[in-house]
Amino acid sequence: MQMVSYKEFEKELQEALCHLYDPDYQPCEALCAATGCDLGDGMPAVRTAILRAIESLEPPADTPPTALTRRIHGLLYNRFVLKLTQEETAYRLNVSRRTVNRLQHTAVHALAGALWRHSQTLGQVAKGLPRGDDELPAEENTLDTQIPDWLAQMQRELDSLQAKAPNAPCDVGEAISSVLGFIDPLAPKLGIRVEVKSVQPGLVAAIHPVLLHQVLISALKRFGPCVSDGQVAVYARLEDGNVKITLTGATAVRSGLNERTFTSGIPISKDISIEACVDGTQAFLWINVPSMGKVTVLVVDDNEDMARFYRDCTIGTRYHIVHVAQGGALFETIDITIPDIVVLDVMLPDIDGWRLLMRLHEDPATRSIPVIICSVVQEEDLALSLGAARYLPKPVRPREFIQALDQVLPQALAVASRAPASSAEAC
Repeated sequence: MQMVSYKEFEKELQEALCHLYDPDYQPCEALCAATGCDLGDGMPAVRTAILRAIESLEPPADTPPTALTRRIHGLLYNRFVLKLTQEETAYRLNVSRRTVNRLQHTAVHALAGALWRHSQTLGQVAKGLPRGDDELPAEENTLDTQIPDWLAQMQRELDSLQAKAPNAPCDVGEAISSVLGFIDPLAPKLGIRVEVKSVQPGLVAAIHPVLLHQVLISALKRFGPCVSDGQVAVYARLEDGNVKITLTGATAVRSGLNERTFTSGIPISKDISIEACVDGTQAFLWINVPSMGKVTVLVVDDNEDMARFYRDCTIGTRYHIVHVAQGGALFETIDITIPDIVVLDVMLPDIDGWRLLMRLHEDPATRSIPVIICSVVQEEDLALSLGAARYLPKPVRPREFIQALDQVLPQALAVASRAPASSAEAC
């Protein structure tokens, strides 16, 4: 067997993960060796070993939800154990799809390291894996998992605060204004000046105001001194059903700043996600929090362009789009996302949309979810007779799509308001 490098091994693992549930895929010898499988065992045996390795990466129960080890295990578990898409994983981890894409590289790297180290204990080095750890980056440095005790404690306190008042609304404009007042005495010492450029009127976050205050204070103290002249501009608006607060400022070219420069040391709870990047001479930090009254819309359409169109239509609204391309994933996704509205195409590659509509209407668990049929098939009467709440012919205009959502929203909200009572009766 030809000797492979660690980088080659990691590349082979990435390829195998893409075919994890394909019984006809033949994994390479190095991957079989690292997992303790014989080459003739094929992909089923390797898959079992990989899933065990993912399980071994689960951190202790008291690990903070924002720790990188927990996020890595969550990514691997959702993507390769639950077989969710990147979009569905982003929704479950409460991060952006771009973050999931970036995190997946780190997660696969961690998984490769775990398998590589395990191979050393199995004595598989004689079967083609290099001896020693010369090529294997140090685990602690690679994952950067250490979180200061004070930060972990603060994050636990913030989670506890949110749990004690889970329905406490927060006026985002007032929160930003309050924080500027809090931090004003420190501004000269920090060398920063903050200017609120734009806050969308009526923004209300489904998060405790004190929690958002603390996150904003920490973010400004971290972000401001890193940008040129300490000039920080603040924006806030609805995006994809969430409140997105943006801090931005100029920075020097090749400043050496990166995402962790801005996000390290900022306490967050499980309901908040933070991202940052440096784009040329401009730095950005984004704080995403759930919006009060957020409405989840599950789109079932095999056309990715339509999914992007729906998202573009709902920018700045309370509607949050979740997309699945296969009709067969509909009911599993409903269990995970609990959508308020379903937008269903009829022409799906794996199952007839009419059959899905009938199943949605016949199943007591989904019958009350309003369904909008959006299709090139001109069958409005059939759609309504099978239980659809609305019918939209393609091509659909943005205003028509929003109007359709607005029209079925009262039905969706009525269902949501009855849910607790129904659950109590069931108990």
